[in-house]
Amino acid sequence: MSNGTSLKVAMVEPIGGHSGNDFYDFGLCKAVADQGTEMVFYTCDETNLDTRFSFPFKTEKPFKKIYGNDPKLLRGMRYAIGSWNAARHAARLGLKVVHFHVYHFAGREYLNFYLFKRKGFRIVATIHDVENFEQFGEEIDAGKYAKFEKVIDRVIVHSPYAKESVKKYFPSFPEDKIHIVPHGDSDFLFPRPANAEDARRQLNLPADQKLVLFFGQIKKVKGLDVLLKAWALVRDKMKGARLLVVGRPWKVEQALFDNIIKEKNLEPDCILNYSYVPNDVIPAYFAAADIVVLPYREIYSSGVMIRSLDYGAAIIASDLDTFKKIIVDGENGVLFRNEDESDLAEKILSLIHDEAKLKQLRLNARKTADEKFSWELIGKKVNEIYKLALNGSGS
Repeated sequence: MSNGTSLKVAMVEPIGGHSGNDFYDFGLCKAVADQGTEMVFYTCDETNLDTRFSFPFKTEKPFKKIYGNDPKLLRGMRYAIGSWNAARHAARLGLKVVHFHVYHFAGREYLNFYLFKRKGFRIVATIHDVENFEQFGEEIDAGKYAKFEKVIDRVIVHSPYAKESVKKYFPSFPEDKIHIVPHGDSDFLFPRPANAEDARRQLNLPADQKLVLFFGQIKKVKGLDVLLKAWALVRDKMKGARLLVVGRPWKVEQALFDNIIKEKNLEPDCILNYSYVPNDVIPAYFAAADIVVLPYREIYSSGVMIRSLDYGAAIIASDLDTFKKIIVDGENGVLFRNEDESDLAEKILSLIHDEAKLKQLRLNARKTADEKFSWELIGKKVNEIYKLALNGSGS
């Protein structure tokens, strides 16, 4: 910035409270607003954290009735109206920078970019999923990225792996304008239960069994099928443990997992909750679990990983490059060979009754969250990127 101009930013993220993005959204807006930046958050009408808590920024909800069972065309028209109203409102307030969050490179996302760009906004885009993994394992159409590359001023990604992927699809985008900022998902609103006993009582979970948790939106790429096959091996070698699956399937048939459960006769050994979990209940699941498993096949960043660290969970994760930048094997978590259910089962069996190791992992996980993924750290970094975008200056 120059000449004493105040920094005024619009953050546009239409998913919001519809699918659990609101916690991240509000955390990021608050972290930046705490740096003295004027923030206005534009989201959908299913978002309600602003009605329950006080935040140092404004929340607007121009995206109305864009989800649900209404015809797709009608919801698309509502989305377009929301985009138009958001851009017009932000321009009227004199905001100068807009921050988008990209999970899909599709027409509706580009409409947002176009409407704000034509009003003179500098565009910062956090690219959460370079590929959205809906068609994981299939060939990707690289051509759809070109129009986005031309309108973005600054890109934020959450890992070196994501940066390399962006460079592949944005070949002409200046590398010094792609910034790596940690994914923030630390819980700044809801208290964690005091102990596992209280959490299990709250959730009506068994008090006398070991619980291994898979948590979060279920996609093919997240490897729940790998974990279920591993759990069959665990079950065959020990008793008194259950797998707790909590999350709503996305672009994948629930029958894929149910068939494995039936084939392996896992019904007595699993607790299945295929549903969305409200933010205020999430801490209890992590408090109740002995181990949290992230068996992902591929990922650019993971809010579940950050939540697991923040809640002080004992983590077992696949040895993806993204996770290896966070987890030091045996210190703040345990890594297993990606897609290897036998190795995953071995790691679970080795850890599940080792109380000393579990305690060490939990303490070090929380330390990692505090040192590397705090909202204060993230807010400072993102705020500096806004300034660079506004001034059009180098890195």
